[in-house]
Amino acid sequence: MDDLICVKNKNLIFSKGFYVYKGLDKKTKELLYIGTTIQVPNDRFRWHRNNGKDLLFDVIKICDNGNDMLNCEFQLIQKYKPKLNKITHRKQNLNVLLSDNELESRKGNPYWCQKCLKRHVNAGYMYCYNCS
Repeated sequence: MDDLICVKNKNLIFSKGFYVYKGLDKKTKELLYIGTTIQVPNDRFRWHRNNGKDLLFDVIKICDNGNDMLNCEFQLIQKYKPKLNKITHRKQNLNVLLSDNELESRKGNPYWCQKCLKRHVNAGYMYCYNCS
């Protein structure tokens, strides 16, 4: 469980960045959640607590970019299978503004919703749940 050790230098986590974090049960210290954020981590933790996940949160990795962050999260979810993670079979999406080139490259690609070009769609569908 070396990959779940908390970041030692807490001064590094008071600004926006690419963070992977864990959520532990307050009583049993069991791993219940693995997540990512590009926000200030404490802001994200506060959001979770206000929305039903009152866990002990801690940053476990600071990544250089969004891809590394999402890859790390996916590997940890696959390895530990936390109970509160809903999406376990694929990597999450990184919700950042896309450049015109990125949006243009998604046109006609059946992997992406053809209305918003921001969400993945299952095979055989053209539009995501929000756009249909």
